Amino acid sequence: MEIRQVKYFIEIIKTQSYSMAAKNLFITQPTLSWNMTKLQEELGTKLIYQVGNTVMPTTAGSLLYEKGTQIVHDFEKLTQELGDASLHPNDELTIGSNAVISPFFMPLIEGFMSQYPKTSLTIEEDGSIKTQKKIANGELELGVVSYPIVENNLHVEKNSHHRFKYDAYVVMRADHPLAKNEHLTFKDLKEASFVSMSKDYVLWHVLQTKARENGYQPTVNFLSNSHEVLIQNILKTGAIGILPIQLQSEYANEDLVWVKLKDKMKPFDIVVVHKKEAPLSPTAALFLEYIINNK
Repeated sequence: MEIRQVKYFIEIIKTQSYSMAAKNLFITQPTLSWNMTKLQEELGTKLIYQVGNTVMPTTAGSLLYEKGTQIVHDFEKLTQELGDASLHPNDELTIGSNAVISPFFMPLIEGFMSQYPKTSLTIEEDGSIKTQKKIANGELELGVVSYPIVENNLHVEKNSHHRFKYDAYVVMRADHPLAKNEHLTFKDLKEASFVSMSKDYVLWHVLQTKARENGYQPTVNFLSNSHEVLIQNILKTGAIGILPIQLQSEYANEDLVWVKLKDKMKPFDIVVVHKKEAPLSPTAALFLEYIINNK
């Protein structure tokens, strides 16, 4: 049984006439009669009968008319709502990310915007920890974050062609006493003064955890959500910071040294997360598919 056939049936009962129903439906009377025959055969019962020029419903037909009218109304309302949802001239999407990791996905984000120019995309910048909480709380649909994933109710999606990741290095001025080392450990950094990303960022938690594992509380003199601000503070004060080595090229003209950490740490994978059991909006779903499936 198809919605179209139910609509045909309802119109016949309303007009009590095949010819008038066909006229109102803009179809031929043979087409209408054929559909009613198929509908009755499929349901295995007689729905209508004709006495003279008047078409009447059987008891089964009366039930179909009553229930079918509501079904058709609900179906048409749903179709209208779905149509309204898909016809926004400027779809808007806000995703969570930050200045440290969003550059890794930026070529894909730019590709998405080029392919779907009517979409308005906003990147809400927070640390990966805070972004995960926003996704888990339903404040945002999607987030581009780095490991570790601290919220349990998130789906983690990785790009099918690339492994986006970053490696944490120690960054300092070239005249810093530790700058001549080829490698460093967190134990070597016990007496150092740090600048750091804020508590909303994974790198702050890495610093705290690794320092604690080596028996000390790090001296952190300055926090920021901006790696540009941290770099300027390092250059001005002589402090050190823990930042992704992938940012080094942005500061190639600065008098800085980037030293690899020997401590056992996996690269920090950068992934897209969304809330479990929460359906995505059409625009968010389109963005997720593009980001995950394109090179």
